[in-house]
Amino acid sequence: MPTKPQTARKPRGQPQPTSGNGPSFDPGLFTPQPRLRIGIYLRISTDELHQPFSLEAQRLKLGAYINSQDNWELAMVFSDQASGATTERPDLQRALSAARAGRFDILLVYRVDRLSRSIRGLSDILAQLDDARVAFRSATEPFDTATPAGRMMVQMLAVFAEFERATIIDRVINGMERKAARGQWCGGYRPHGYDLDHTTGFLSVIGAEAAIVRRIFTDYTRENTGAKNIATRLNTAGHRTKTGKPWSGNSVLVVLRNRVYLGEVFYRDRWYTPPRTTRRSSTPTPSTPPSRSASPEATTSPTTPTAPPTTPLRG
Repeated sequence: MPTKPQTARKPRGQPQPTSGNGPSFDPGLFTPQPRLRIGIYLRISTDELHQPFSLEAQRLKLGAYINSQDNWELAMVFSDQASGATTERPDLQRALSAARAGRFDILLVYRVDRLSRSIRGLSDILAQLDDARVAFRSATEPFDTATPAGRMMVQMLAVFAEFERATIIDRVINGMERKAARGQWCGGYRPHGYDLDHTTGFLSVIGAEAAIVRRIFTDYTRENTGAKNIATRLNTAGHRTKTGKPWSGNSVLVVLRNRVYLGEVFYRDRWYTPPRTTRRSSTPTPSTPPSRSASPEATTSPTTPTAPPTTPLRG
């Protein structure tokens, strides 16, 4: 009995090529798409404790965003703790170098202002990424830098970021000026004889160092002793400066010319005279040494606790 010729069985679920007007099978439809390599950039300005979005928080949110996208994979991580006003940041420059080397396809940030807070800086970074054929994305701001509208959106976001930075700087300066006007310390190296009371923000007198300051003014005004000879006397007695170094003529003159011993506070090229109940005039000035006839006790002595701290010159 003749047997029926066998035909190959069609695999289930796979469309077969057909002839004529019927549907045809395109193997390219089932080719997996290449995965996009993502480089993420994180930035905070100062310490993490005072940042609304810490480096770790940014990384977690960007990681979740990458996982939500098809064919995205994390390739590189860059992070800086620096101001967004400049592009001279170590890891930002490392990210741009990696982009030029073709090590990732997209640079992803949490917000545009994490990349830069200046229009010029952002434009320069985007130009470098564009030259490297690397796309730029923000996880919280929808735009596509491949389109004119997307580039316009990025530029607008940069304008707001720069405005926000300028506003913050203005508020900080105004706050520090009010602080200086009240007699509170505005930061920087603390003069000999003083320490900072972190509770009140005022300088407080250190007894042992204050005695040295009084001796400097006494020797200079009453005994007509020069700055170098005063330094020699202090070193012979075993005294050292606040940094632990021997006294010199210059370091003695720094004390004699410092208006902090008048109870004044320096901030942004200006000396602020806070409110006080008493004021005496025979005291050293920043420009000239005190008169040798002046009394070391003739100094300003502010009140506490709502006024600047007591001067070390007061016996």
